[in-house]
Amino acid sequence: GRYLFIKNNPIAMSLKTTLASLPLETCIYNASGPRTGSGQALSKVGQSAAGAILAKSATLESQKGNPLPRTWHHNNDADDSHASMNSEGLPNSGIDYYISSEVIDEAVGDSAKPYFVSISGKNINDNIAMIERIHAKIKSGEKRISGVELNLACPN
Repeated sequence: GRYLFIKNNPIAMSLKTTLASLPLETCIYNASGPRTGSGQALSKVGQSAAGAILAKSATLESQKGNPLPRTWHHNNDADDSHASMNSEGLPNSGIDYYISSEVIDEAVGDSAKPYFVSISGKNINDNIAMIERIHAKIKSGEKRISGVELNLACPN
């Protein structure tokens, strides 16, 4: 267990929580983003102390994202102003990749952590089509998909 020491007295701490009635060992898990685009990257989350695994936000079909450069940084030490912007354009392998048994196998491994799929359709019809694919995958026997995140903020 984890303990917090206050004046030499240990107090048991827990970061356990539930999300939509799904128990998580810890409330901390990865954000969907550039470092969650492959099964190999997701397997690192699966092997970590994270409470769940969240796949990269997917579109209906794979897409390469915006042309390079995708980031801009401004650093001015003279007046201590710093800024950055990004416009990735949501490069991803498409929904079928993130719900494939092979990717889920690689991501979850032996961890038994909840696996969440993130979707970011270009329109409502894309989102409905992806939800239908996820539902069909679960109906076909894939029980490790624990939930769906609807990403309305991308592509930027």
